[in-house]
Amino acid sequence: MSSKLLSSQTLIYHLILFLSFSLSVNFFVELKYINYFAYVCFHLTLVYLIFYFFHFALFFVLFLYGIFFDFFLVNYISSHLITFLLLIFLFYLSKKYLLNFSSNKISYIIFFSTIIMFISEVFIANILFNYPIRFNNLGLLFLSTVIIFIPSLLLFDKIDKL
Repeated sequence: MSSKLLSSQTLIYHLILFLSFSLSVNFFVELKYINYFAYVCFHLTLVYLIFYFFHFALFFVLFLYGIFFDFFLVNYISSHLITFLLLIFLFYLSKKYLLNFSSNKISYIIFFSTIIMFISEVFIANILFNYPIRFNNLGLLFLSTVIIFIPSLLLFDKIDKL
């Protein structure tokens, strides 16, 4: 079990998570799209990591990332934390059924899980803290997800073959 936690692939995915987290919380006004791409990259990597490299230590890691995302982006601790922990819990419960799907269906699940995470984070922040829903930001996140989805899966495939 610890070999899966400390494998070279898992460490690379955690490095991608850390770098994309760092880029997405440091908002560069001149480079707004880099922040969006990093935010999307973080979420895609997160879903992929949960799906293929699940380990119970991910609960703690996602707890920390959720708190830090909420603190830096929303100033309240709730939406990212709830979404990340709910996602990992749902994948944990349904993993034995999901692994029977073809790779194309799994790709769709990863894509739509990422989109659902964006929507749920926005709605949780709106419901709990009256944080405004900015549809242009959601549109940019959806567009960024469409643009980097296939290249990220190709990158993940290369990392998995290490």
